[in-house]
Amino acid sequence: MEFGATGPSPKERCDPEPTSTMNSPEAGWNEENPTYSQDGVDLTLIRWMLSLSPLERLETLQQTVQSILRLRGEESEA
Repeated sequence: MEFGATGPSPKERCDPEPTSTMNSPEAGWNEENPTYSQDGVDLTLIRWMLSLSPLERLETLQQTVQSILRLRGEESEA
């Protein structure tokens, strides 16, 4: 499974102007389905992760860990 295949695209996850679209109708915001919590937490990422099966969540986490290790230069052969 490729990361992002079932989730938001990189552009959707990283809006270049988040303050201008954060609570706009174009971004899918409404009071029943907010995009961000009052604390600034991106609720769309939480909803996306909850939409995945446990196996898909594990695969996503493993890919994220491997990416971090690769960036640090600590990637293992395991």
